[in-house]
Amino acid sequence: MSGYVIGIDLGGTNLKAGFVDKCGKIHHRLSIRTDNNADSHTISNQIFGLIDEIIKLPSVQGIEAGFKPVPASIIGVGLGSPGLIDKKGETIIFSPNLPRWRNIPIKRMIAERFSMPCVLENDANAATWGEKWVGAGREVSSLVMLTLGTGVGGGIVIDNKLWRGANNVAAEIGHMVIQTNGPQCSCGNYGCVEVFASATGMVRRFKELLKSGVSSSLKGLSEITARAINDAAFQGDKAALDIIKETGQYLGIALVNIMHVLNPEMIVLTGGMIGSGELLMNPVKEVISQRAFEASYKDTKIVFSKLGNDAGIIGAAGCLLKELGISV
Repeated sequence: MSGYVIGIDLGGTNLKAGFVDKCGKIHHRLSIRTDNNADSHTISNQIFGLIDEIIKLPSVQGIEAGFKPVPASIIGVGLGSPGLIDKKGETIIFSPNLPRWRNIPIKRMIAERFSMPCVLENDANAATWGEKWVGAGREVSSLVMLTLGTGVGGGIVIDNKLWRGANNVAAEIGHMVIQTNGPQCSCGNYGCVEVFASATGMVRRFKELLKSGVSSSLKGLSEITARAINDAAFQGDKAALDIIKETGQYLGIALVNIMHVLNPEMIVLTGGMIGSGELLMNPVKEVISQRAFEASYKDTKIVFSKLGNDAGIIGAAGCLLKELGISV
């Protein structure tokens, strides 16, 4: 099989790239830290640098003997970026977790710099398409995916197509308001799902818990992260267990709303937060059973991602293939 796609997943924490074939298999990965306070020029150059690195690779493990990823073998670039994308799918308008990443015509910039096609997609949409293409959602025609990381993203597939909305900004599930007088979100609104169910939100709430005098094995730790909270929970730390349970309850409320509006065949959860496993999933399902109409949830499967951290890279590549009319 000839022809490969460079799939790029720009996140608030990491910028990842992969060399992806037409079956959705990644043959090589690269990753660097994202400076979420960097200006648009710096972030753009990081993206260009990763593309350059892949093009210049002397060989790629797992691909035909003697294969070199020269530009002629690369079909194009698929980029998944956080935030709002303009109606034409060409420009990053605004990204809450990359505050200086605004009004960037990155699709044109990549296409002109590397003389190859480029597709720009919201990062959660891209990850959702990856999961639909070769992941947990292969057998369903409708699904909703939530990406639970630095922020909370979302993607919707209806009748085997990504649903982008009238202005290409649908599925901003992380900015669904679930508490009218809640804390301020990075988007400027108050009480968004992201404030409560993201890794950032969970860490903030856990720190508030410690300040209130609650005992925890993490008390006095110089840096508290979502991973540290998760590890402590698995060691039986009550404060950590309580905060993960509360996070699952907030997430469950969001899923109830999704079920009542869309009634999808499947809801997929992905991102670093799913490392909590059933500690997170059990309270999600408990809230759904208490609050959702039975008809809305009884045939909806709630599952963890099969592609994990690769979903964004694979999905971005798949979006490029789909744009070019190559069956995926």
